[in-house]
Amino acid sequence: MIRHLAQMLLVRDGKVLLGVKKTGFGTGKLVCPGGKVESGETETRAAIRETEEEVGIKVKSCEKVAQVIFRNLYYKGEPETDIMHVFISDDFEGEAATTSELTPEWFPIDQIPYDKMWGDAKHWMPDALRRKKTDSFFRYNDQNEFTEFSVNMIPDNLIASFRDSDFGFPEDKDESSFAERNAARAVLVDDEYHVALIDATNRDYYKLPGGGIDEGELIEEALQREVLEEAGYEIEPLCPLGYTHETRHKFEQFNNSYAWLARAKKEVGRNLMEDEIEDGFEVKWFDSIDDAIAAVEKVDVSDMIYQAHFFTARELAILRAARKVLKEQYG
Repeated sequence: MIRHLAQMLLVRDGKVLLGVKKTGFGTGKLVCPGGKVESGETETRAAIRETEEEVGIKVKSCEKVAQVIFRNLYYKGEPETDIMHVFISDDFEGEAATTSELTPEWFPIDQIPYDKMWGDAKHWMPDALRRKKTDSFFRYNDQNEFTEFSVNMIPDNLIASFRDSDFGFPEDKDESSFAERNAARAVLVDDEYHVALIDATNRDYYKLPGGGIDEGELIEEALQREVLEEAGYEIEPLCPLGYTHETRHKFEQFNNSYAWLARAKKEVGRNLMEDEIEDGFEVKWFDSIDDAIAAVEKVDVSDMIYQAHFFTARELAILRAARKVLKEQYG
């Protein structure tokens, strides 16, 4: 079972609003305002709603700063996976009020009593309060004590953004209802900095190895899995490159692709999906990042499927970002 939760970090004058939980799971602990994401509700809307219900503050705008995955957390006697989406806001109105859920109190950010909170908070919250985006997991035992954890930085610099109008397509949908899809992609190099692309031989396009992030999966876990499936290599992530954002009206979807420079370590064989086999996915190595970019630049998307316009532009943007990193950091 997977539950989605949303929490809000309210900050003002160097302080953050926390509250002692008065009911339910974690009673007595110091927590952020937040709660369960209801069916049909976005994480952002849930965080705003829960904040108003629990402390009486109306959030006007906020930013997502963390995703925290709790694995094997025991809730009502059964282990489950909880995915907590953490937002931060300094744009709100109203004064904090005690409710049946929380007794709120403002704490200086450098004096947060982490010993009164769940044990995970001290590992991800400092970065979140600095608006550094993280992706983390905590694995628990049957006593609800975490036994291992990992906190990873999310690439938060925007490489490029694309929308239908960039390619001459109509924009005729209400974007407020668009779903969000996240993916992880790799600029894959070997020890001599040759660059691998996936050649869709039956469709005449190239793509970076990578794909969608599954529910309950860390971004870097998705990166490792997708590269293994499509390119057949175990990898070593070298450094994050940033992310691209796509607004696709045809599919009523926002797409975020988080990109890494990664080194191929061991070839173990591919595991392609049926549509990838139909598209003729093959791994093609280029002598240099410049050669890989030139190959993608030559792709003619004029008669291709709708989404090919997006991912050809996306891959070019990511490859160019990788070229800059390779030249600056690896010569």
